[in-house]
Amino acid sequence: MNERLPLSKPELKKMFLRVLFECLYGNMQSNSPGIDSIVPRWMNEYFRMEMYPEEIQLTHEAIQELKSSGLIVQDPSQYSDVFQILTAKGKDIVEKQQDPDVYALRLEQVLKNGDLLHKCLDLFNGEKYDSAVFSAFKLVEEAVRAKAGLSEEDFGVNLMSKAFNPSTGKLSIPTLKLPAEQEGIHSLFRGAIAVFKNPSSHRTINYESRFSVLQTIVVAELLLNIVATAQLKWHHARCDAHTRH
Repeated sequence: MNERLPLSKPELKKMFLRVLFECLYGNMQSNSPGIDSIVPRWMNEYFRMEMYPEEIQLTHEAIQELKSSGLIVQDPSQYSDVFQILTAKGKDIVEKQQDPDVYALRLEQVLKNGDLLHKCLDLFNGEKYDSAVFSAFKLVEEAVRAKAGLSEEDFGVNLMSKAFNPSTGKLSIPTLKLPAEQEGIHSLFRGAIAVFKNPSSHRTINYESRFSVLQTIVVAELLLNIVATAQLKWHHARCDAHTRH
């Protein structure tokens, strides 16, 4: 028989959660759900294999990460932390056969913009994904409005056109030299607001993927970084100064 390749930590996480689930709710309820029994005995039995010593060690490292991610917690009916149970998130991941590493993703490890993190962190961690995305792109809208000196009556895609239209917009990105590039920024901001902010203004989107929400918020951070580099076009700045006098 050919020797198999060692299993990775992400694979072992899924396997441990599956066996714990089976011990708590499935076909292995007569078996002890203790970690010292699951690793390696019940995992070997369930998956019909013989775990390598390095896999056993890696599984114990994976279990610590599952605890940190809030997917398993100590059984409150037991005195020893050898006995773990699945949280609602953990059980949902097993039932839907999702990637447990998704819940190890931390927004604060990805975002650098403090204002954006403040707006979104609690919503993201509370799985209020619609609100997190809406708040992120509302912040983009506010940043564009402030940079362009536009009014509260300007919002949505119209605000983005007033700010970034290559011909009539108030803002330009100095690193972009060609008209087509300025038009690209115009389209980028209009499209982002139309796709990510406007739908959340009118209906519940029901984002299901934590990872896709994190990616979407990162798009908002990219837009905020672009806005930070934007400059008022010379003729608009001159007209505004003339109006004030």
